[in-house]
Amino acid sequence: MVKVKYHNECAALVELFERECPEEKVYQDRLDEELEIIEAKDFVETYLQVYTIIDIIKRNNSIWLLRGSGASSLVAYLMGIHDIDPIKQNIPLERFLNWTRQDQPDFDIDLPYDVRDFILSQVGEEYPGMVSRISNRVMYSEKTAMREAIRRCGYRKFVPKYFKVENIFSDKETQKKCHEIAQDLLGEQRNWSKHCGGIVIWKEGIPENLILKDNQLAIDKYDVEDNNWIKIDLLCNRGLAQLRELDPETKLCDYPEDDKLTAELLCRGDVMGLTQSESRTMRKTILALQPTNMYDVALALALIRPAAADGGRKASYFREGKAKFVFDEDALTFISSAIGCSLSEADKYRRAFRKLNTKLMLEFKQKAKNNKIYQELTHLRKYSFAKGHSIAYGQMVWALAYHKARRPREFWEATLKHNQSSYKKWVHKREAINNGVQLKNIKKGTIYDQFTKTGWWDGNVFLPKMGTKVEDGKVWFSGIVAQFKKLRRGKYMCVLMTIGVDDGQYLDLVITKKFPFGYYTCIGGWGYEKVIHNSSHIEVQEFGCYNLRGSTEHKMEKFFC
Repeated sequence: MVKVKYHNECAALVELFERECPEEKVYQDRLDEELEIIEAKDFVETYLQVYTIIDIIKRNNSIWLLRGSGASSLVAYLMGIHDIDPIKQNIPLERFLNWTRQDQPDFDIDLPYDVRDFILSQVGEEYPGMVSRISNRVMYSEKTAMREAIRRCGYRKFVPKYFKVENIFSDKETQKKCHEIAQDLLGEQRNWSKHCGGIVIWKEGIPENLILKDNQLAIDKYDVEDNNWIKIDLLCNRGLAQLRELDPETKLCDYPEDDKLTAELLCRGDVMGLTQSESRTMRKTILALQPTNMYDVALALALIRPAAADGGRKASYFREGKAKFVFDEDALTFISSAIGCSLSEADKYRRAFRKLNTKLMLEFKQKAKNNKIYQELTHLRKYSFAKGHSIAYGQMVWALAYHKARRPREFWEATLKHNQSSYKKWVHKREAINNGVQLKNIKKGTIYDQFTKTGWWDGNVFLPKMGTKVEDGKVWFSGIVAQFKKLRRGKYMCVLMTIGVDDGQYLDLVITKKFPFGYYTCIGGWGYEKVIHNSSHIEVQEFGCYNLRGSTEHKMEKFFC
């Protein structure tokens, strides 16, 4: 057991240790440092509140994960708040706690989406009359400010999605007044909205003067930080609900970190239904990485974050096997090496670049005496993952893939029940049917009739005329739209699209030509195949879109012949 020397207040935390701290010096030194910081900055109550919430979760036999940088806390690991050993995973403490930070440590807890509210109610029973939800300040944007200005100028009719003041008011004076009102409103608070999961536990009871309704308070996360209140986030996660359905007993950390079947599934890009990983970007990243273990999945999750992917970093990683920084902790090491400072001071500058604190950014620039290093760190203003967060989510994705590789039918039953996908509904239904799941409410009639009436279909064949063929280097395709999004490439817009071309086969398209946005179900055309980092897509040259609903099978076949 750890020897408690001078940590009088922290003795309450040590008594709650569910794990024995290893005797190695690196563990003992890390524990002593962390306990010193916790006691000096009066963070004991924060840890006790989080421990109580985790205990409530355990008593209700629920699964959870700790997101964010909290996994770097050795004390939290020993208390059983999370299951990631920060020493073993080489996660420095300074991203979460250090001597230069004055704000409360931020613990974010993910729960299955369908038990989160119940756990919240149990926390309320544990702390009666003391638990409140925080809010978000909704500010006026240019569009909402102008809409409000139009209303204040007396317009009572419906304002369309795309509008111009000049088309609503013909009077020049009214137009001018609208612009003036909108300018005054810009950046002002519009209203309050409920925070997705932030709670504050008040020792002296909920401040009644701050209540909006139902224990929701007129404070946001910045008010919490400014007043040094303790905020804990209880957030919804559908992947955890999938896992609870598949295996409620096994912890995320208990799945084998190296598994051949799981790795093979991921290496072929079979990520459909895996929460946090089935997007086009994540699928291509996984194909490029060819993961062999859970840590590769955690790395993939970090690589798709804007800060890690910006400026060609992701591509350079695949080419060279390294990058300046992928995780937040990499930035700490980079800054520390650049100016020869401690990791605590490095975190101060990391946060400065994240929050655009120009004073501290200039201070760093003067210390670094290297404009290239300064420019490199400007990318930190974009979102990136803490290493512990990536590992926690990597464990979840790896566990889901583990079940998918071994129990595909059960996996898809859980996925249909809990997963909310960005793909159109036919995709998961099709995958489930192909893996033996019996779906209800399938309409009678031909496959085509089933699709047009229900949105998915029974049977073991794809819709007619859906597939690909290669002629003279050209790839001809016809398929059902599974997913698409608009993306800006420099000055131009392009469309990234995934289509189903056969049972269990999907094709990625990149369309840079003018695209007719609207409702449609199918697309056909031709283009050239392009292979990048183990994955391929079609650079579309010519295409046509077609809506099957309300048409006939004959028209569909004619269109794709």
